[in-house]
Amino acid sequence: MANIKLTYFNLRARAEPCRLLLAYGGIKYEDERIAPPWDAATTWPTLKPTTPFGQLPLLKWDDEVICQSMACARFIAREVGLAGTSSMESAQVDEIIDVIQDLINAGVKLFFAKDEAGMKNHAEVTVPTALGQLEKKLASRGGQYFVGNNFTWADLHTFMYVSDLPTKSVLDGFPKLANLVERVANIPNIKKWVETRPVTNM
Repeated sequence: MANIKLTYFNLRARAEPCRLLLAYGGIKYEDERIAPPWDAATTWPTLKPTTPFGQLPLLKWDDEVICQSMACARFIAREVGLAGTSSMESAQVDEIIDVIQDLINAGVKLFFAKDEAGMKNHAEVTVPTALGQLEKKLASRGGQYFVGNNFTWADLHTFMYVSDLPTKSVLDGFPKLANLVERVANIPNIKKWVETRPVTNM
């Protein structure tokens, strides 16, 4: 078994894809959390210059350190068998991941810019439009899973994103997505992690 440490702020945010994947795989690791940059107790200014790219998360896997949240998560997805079983399936998984990441990145940018009108449009127009597109894609692939009629990181990442939306009623018009999210939530290792992880505001 590899010696694994994941370092991030005490938030879900950019490290939660890795944590969910590690939980799914039942992989033991050190979940190192530091206070967020805006917290007076943070050690980030001291730690930042020691990181390869001045960013977190960092994934230490035995003697190797991987940076960039999606690179870390993609690696773990392959390790736990959720990255697709062929090059085409891997691309189809990445396609869904990238749709979700576009939504996350747009939302974060608007949030930190305190763009109230932009956030309203994102919640009322952008997110429902994207969910409708994802519903259609899910239906085209058989309605159970996004890729290859098997559970993959694409399904897990969609679950993560939707679970963090401020209102779950946004799924009311998307029954296949709602059903997928419910099924992922009930995977024993995922359910256990979500119920026992540290409670953070984001």
